[in-house]
Amino acid sequence: MLENFSNPTDRFGFGESLPQQIAKQILKKIIEGELKAGDRILEDEISKELNTSRAPVREALYLLQVDGIVERIPRRGTVVKSFTHLDIVEYNDAMIGLIQAAVEFSKQKWQEEQIKNLHDYLVKATYECEQKNVINYQLIAEQLFRYLFIVAENKALLRFYEEAGHILRVFAQSQWNEKTMESFHKELSYFCEAIINSQFNEAKTAIFNTLKLGVK
Repeated sequence: MLENFSNPTDRFGFGESLPQQIAKQILKKIIEGELKAGDRILEDEISKELNTSRAPVREALYLLQVDGIVERIPRRGTVVKSFTHLDIVEYNDAMIGLIQAAVEFSKQKWQEEQIKNLHDYLVKATYECEQKNVINYQLIAEQLFRYLFIVAENKALLRFYEEAGHILRVFAQSQWNEKTMESFHKELSYFCEAIINSQFNEAKTAIFNTLKLGVK
């Protein structure tokens, strides 16, 4: 079920419009498998489920279309987009470049507090890996990567990261297993240790190896 927006005070999150919140709710359904590749997304059904008008739903679907999550097909309407393996590889390669750029921009900004926060994310990821919680692990890893862009203080890179991240998140939710997670975490640990030790070139190599494992 989608979150109900019948209460006007719940319509807006901090810094987010109603269409942006609706887009996130639809994306959540896709990630959790309620909506699969090729499924139609009906504006009427979404608006009734959210107790809102069709206009913000239509805009939310446009936002998802811009991000490449859904597509409009003649005589079918809006459907969840299907991705080929090549599509995923291309998005993954873009993500590698974005994170490597974030590493470069963040070089001079890793102080004691930032290093501690990165270490804390790694500890949380390690715990979820040990508990074999694949979904929770993916969420923590995503938060860890997003933190790099916060440290880098580059809003443009963060925006591009979030757009590519939508696609890769959907892929990972459906394709990863415990073995994938364990291999990924080993490389992720190398990446974090390199950052913590100010070995930024090594970190760039490690993130290449880390993300390549995620789409095998």
